[in-house]
Amino acid sequence: MEVKEILLQKEINEDLGSRNKIEDLFNALEKGNAEKVVMNFEDIKFMSRTAAQEYLNQRNKVGFDVEERNVPEDIKTLMDFIIESSY
Repeated sequence: MEVKEILLQKEINEDLGSRNKIEDLFNALEKGNAEKVVMNFEDIKFMSRTAAQEYLNQRNKVGFDVEERNVPEDIKTLMDFIIESSY
């Protein structure tokens, strides 16, 4: 199984505020051949609600497994809130 790790701080920025950048990242990953992608949130300082919503939408529709690592507690809380209220 091919696994690819993405350091989000390096690929996007320490502030994840743009849903377009999240969508672009997932679109690029879909063109690859990884069966599993590890999203590493190390050094991420902020994630907007719209970026978190887009991240969760993309994660649920892609054709590969996604695992999160080093998710800051405030971002985890935000994602949990979105999941509870949306899905």
